[in-house]
Amino acid sequence: MYWRNPFLVTKLISKRLATRCANLALLSALLLIAQTSTAEYQLLDRVVAIAEDDVVLASQVRNDMRQLKRTLAARGTELPPDKIIYEQVLERAIIDSLQLQRAYRSGLRISDQDLNDAMQRVAEQNRLTLPQFREALEQSGQSYLEAREQMRKEMLIRRVQQRGVMRGMNIADSEIENFLQSSEGQALLEPEFQLDHILLPLPEGATKQQRQRAESTMQNLAKLAADKLFAELASELEAAGARHAPLGWRRKADIPSLFGETVSGLQKGEVSEVVRSDSGLHLVKLIDQRGGIEGTLRETKVRHILITPNEIRDEQQARELAQEVAAKLAAGEDFAALARQYSDDPGSALRGGDLGWNAPGKMVPAFESVMDIMALEEVSPPFESPFGWHILQVIDRRETDFTRERAKERARLIIAEGKFEDELNNWLQKLRDESFVEIK
Repeated sequence: MYWRNPFLVTKLISKRLATRCANLALLSALLLIAQTSTAEYQLLDRVVAIAEDDVVLASQVRNDMRQLKRTLAARGTELPPDKIIYEQVLERAIIDSLQLQRAYRSGLRISDQDLNDAMQRVAEQNRLTLPQFREALEQSGQSYLEAREQMRKEMLIRRVQQRGVMRGMNIADSEIENFLQSSEGQALLEPEFQLDHILLPLPEGATKQQRQRAESTMQNLAKLAADKLFAELASELEAAGARHAPLGWRRKADIPSLFGETVSGLQKGEVSEVVRSDSGLHLVKLIDQRGGIEGTLRETKVRHILITPNEIRDEQQARELAQEVAAKLAAGEDFAALARQYSDDPGSALRGGDLGWNAPGKMVPAFESVMDIMALEEVSPPFESPFGWHILQVIDRRETDFTRERAKERARLIIAEGKFEDELNNWLQKLRDESFVEIK
């Protein structure tokens, strides 16, 4: 092994550096000089950093600095000195280069379809069609093709970050239990209700006839609000003498006791019966609901075969191998045996690919969406997730009282989200420390 032979290690490193230097010398010769009509030489560009097998050019750093300055200026942020901006932009360029190289070496790729979908989403977020978005970019002096390529790089970086960080993240059962016992955990796992509300005040000592008229008015408003927000009934409310007083997002404990039982029985979009109080008559509408833990969930027992790209197998080869395994399954070969032979998931391969029982939210969306539509015993075609290419088979399904387990899964996701930034910073620092970087 290399680490048992220091001389060989030194020789290999020296050879690698010599190759780099030769390549960089050639690149520098091409980039640094260009002969003018007067036989003089001009400086066109230069290498400002080496990051493993890649280089960072001065022109790239200058362009990124200009973009950052424009962004900060648009936000009204005071600009730091150019030296600080330069150092930050250069370090970002180095880190991005190292991540992209890690992604390529791992066989990660972004398909044209995924890239097109991402550009379409960006256009929609700006309330534009894709052709309109392209035209807007070009009118602002930006190249659509360059923007598209930048999007590809950003997607690759996100994918390699997700793979690197999530694979190395461990969340202990004690962390989950502590979270569930905390006030933060209780609050985050408790359902919230978005409530709209109107009040029709009654005069003190209102007569029976006045109350009946008010009841009739509120019932008419309830009918009008069946497919409208109370805010859209401004003229009707004004004519009736009613006040619009939305309650916003409330946890159950924060809902006025007057409406507690009423809200519990409402479906999304439903208007309550008239609620009476000393201050008048009320209507409550449930606009939306989020959070909370369902008591009964459908669990799925599933097994899979995972084929991952790696340093010796790129994404295309991983997909082709997954297709070969799928063909073997279609020909009648045993799923468990093929999982033990081919699967790159060490946790399940020895069990014939068995992933056990899984509640909603436990698997990544790309896996869960396929799992949910497969019939019992049906074998899926190969499909891709952030972890590689999968073939799955649903073994069984069951309805389970999953309140406690569901709470634990929700807690696990919340803890993972909270840890991701710190874990990402650690992962990036480790990547930086383990890589060959030279700043010129």
